[in-house]
Amino acid sequence: MQKMFRLFILILGLNAITGSAFAGDTLIVQSALKKSTWFSYRVITQEYITNVNDYFLDLKLDTFYLVARNSGKPFEYKLNYYQDEKFSQPVKKNDPLLLSEYHIRFDAVSGKAVELLNWQVFRDKILSDLSFQAANKVISSSEFDGYKQLLNSEQMVRKAVMHDITYLFSIYGDTVRMDAEYMKIKPVRSPMSGKDYAILGSFTSEIPAGTRNTVVFHARNKAGQLEKPELMEEVKAYLYKTYPKDSPIPELTSVGLNSEMDWQYNRLQKQMLRISISDVLAINGQSRGNIRTFDLWDKE
Repeated sequence: MQKMFRLFILILGLNAITGSAFAGDTLIVQSALKKSTWFSYRVITQEYITNVNDYFLDLKLDTFYLVARNSGKPFEYKLNYYQDEKFSQPVKKNDPLLLSEYHIRFDAVSGKAVELLNWQVFRDKILSDLSFQAANKVISSSEFDGYKQLLNSEQMVRKAVMHDITYLFSIYGDTVRMDAEYMKIKPVRSPMSGKDYAILGSFTSEIPAGTRNTVVFHARNKAGQLEKPELMEEVKAYLYKTYPKDSPIPELTSVGLNSEMDWQYNRLQKQMLRISISDVLAINGQSRGNIRTFDLWDKE
C-alpha cells in the first residue's frame, strides 16, 4: 500500500479539474489526523542572514522528520523528531527540544493539541538549566525563584516548548468565512530573549484558482508602534552583551520583528498538507530569518 504524501501534488492536480468553490463559503476546519494510528511530517528548516540589500550573508538548511504515534489511548500521541525518513536516527542537532519526546493530547472534537501530558519532564529540564545559570550568576536567585513558580504549570511549559507543534494543529476546529479578513493576536517569540510579544495581525484564507478542495490560510503578524520601543531596548541590551568590551556598539536605527504562517489544507481529506512558519528579526536593515516548512509525509 503506497502511503507517501509526496503524492499530494497529484491530488492537488485532480482538484484543479473539479472546479472552484464559492468564495463566500463558511468552512469548519476538521482533523482526520487525530484518529490516525500514526502520521509524520517532513520538516525543512532554513536559517539565514541577509544584508540591507537582501544579499545572503549566511544560509543553513536542514531536513528531519516529526513522527506522531498513538500511545494506545484515544487522541493521545507521542511525538519524536528523526533525522531519516525511516525514523531510526535521532536528529543531528544539539537542541534538547528536538531530542525530546512529546506526549500530547488532541482535543477529541477540534483536533487541536491541547495538553502536554509529560510537561513535568520538560519543566525539570528547564529548571535544571536555570539552576545552573543561577549558580553561575547568569541570573539572580530571585529570578530563578520566579521562573520556578511560573513553570509549575502545564500550560506555561507547553507554551514554552511546543511553539511549532501547537501551530501545526492550531486551525483545526475553527470556523472560517472564506471572504473575511480576521484580526488575530499571535505571540511572536524574540530570538534574543525568548520573550513572546503579543502582536496583532491579519488572518485570511483563499481557494487557489481552479481548485475545489484546497484551501490556503495566511497569518501575518508584524511588530508595530506598541511593540517596537520595548523591542528596541531589548536589542540594545543584546548588543551590549554580545559585542566585545573594546568594540564600539553600532548605532541602532531600526528594528523589526514579524511572523508569517501559511497552512495548506485539503478539506476532502481533512488534513493540513503543508504548514510554513517564518520568523524574521531585522536590525538596522539586516534580517535574520528562521523558516520551518512541514510537509505531511506519511500516515496510517
